[in-house]
Amino acid sequence: MTKNNPLVSIIVPIYNTAKYLPSCLDSIINQTYQNLEIILIDDGSTDNSYQIAQKYSQKDPRIKLFHQKNAGQSAARNYGIKIAIGRYISFIDSDDKVAQSFIENLLRPYQDIKAILTVCGIHYKRLKQNSISDVYINPLRPQHKFETQKAYILYLLAVDGRMYSSVNKLYRADIVKKISFAVNLNFAEDTKFVLDYLNQIKGKIHFVLEPLYLYNFGTETSTMRSVSTNWNNWQRSYNNLKSWLGHHPKIIEKFWLRMIYFRWRVSHQKQIFRNFKTHHTTH
Repeated sequence: MTKNNPLVSIIVPIYNTAKYLPSCLDSIINQTYQNLEIILIDDGSTDNSYQIAQKYSQKDPRIKLFHQKNAGQSAARNYGIKIAIGRYISFIDSDDKVAQSFIENLLRPYQDIKAILTVCGIHYKRLKQNSISDVYINPLRPQHKFETQKAYILYLLAVDGRMYSSVNKLYRADIVKKISFAVNLNFAEDTKFVLDYLNQIKGKIHFVLEPLYLYNFGTETSTMRSVSTNWNNWQRSYNNLKSWLGHHPKIIEKFWLRMIYFRWRVSHQKQIFRNFKTHHTTH
C-alpha cells in the first residue's frame, strides 16, 4: 500500500437482499480501482444472502465476510467501521450497486485537492414505476471565504438531498473511526452520521458530478415507509440538527435552518401522498 495507491475499505451491510446482492458485489469487485478491502456484514439474513456472500468471499481474497445476529443496518455498519483497516471508507447498501469508476473518481480529489469528503451523484431507479433519473449531478457553489462550515453545510442540506445519505460518499477512515451510526435511530441516521463526520474536520467538500451510485428505490419494507410518514421522526431529526448547530447560531445559519424545516415539511407531505397512492393502487 503506497500513498498514491491507498487501501479503501468498502462496508456492505446485508439483510435479506439475495435478489440484488450478486449485482451489488459484481459492481464492487470489478471496480477500476482494485486496492480494496470489501467488508460484508450479514445482519442475520433469513434468505440465502449469506450463502451468496460466502461464494463471493471464496473467490475473491479481498472480501471479508462476517455474520451477526440481526441488530439493524447501523449496528452492521458500526461493526464494519471497527474492523476496517483502509485509509478511506465507503458504504454501499446490498440492494444497490455502483459504477465501475465509483471508488476511483471519489478517491482522486483526496489526492489532488486534499478534500475532506467526496460526494457523487446518484442514478435513481424507481423499481415499481420502472423509471430512472440521474440526480445530484448539478454543480453547487463552493464555501464562501467568510462563511462558517456549519452555514455552508446547512446550505447544502437546504438546496438538495445529496448530503443526506451516507452511501454516495468516500470518507477518511481516521475521522470515521471517531464516530458511529446511531443504533437507536431508524430514521435519518445517515444524515446524523454525515453531520457528525463533518463536525470532526474542516476543509473542502468535493462534488463529483456523475451518477456513480446506483440506488434501487422500492426495496424498502412497509415498516420503513411508515417511519417516513410519521412527522415525529422528522421533528426529532430536526431537533438533532438544531443541537448540532449549537446554542448561538448566526443569522445566516438560522435562515438555512428554517429553509431546511420547510423542505422537510414538503418532503413529509410528499411521502404521505406516495404512501396513500401506493396503498390504493395495490388494494
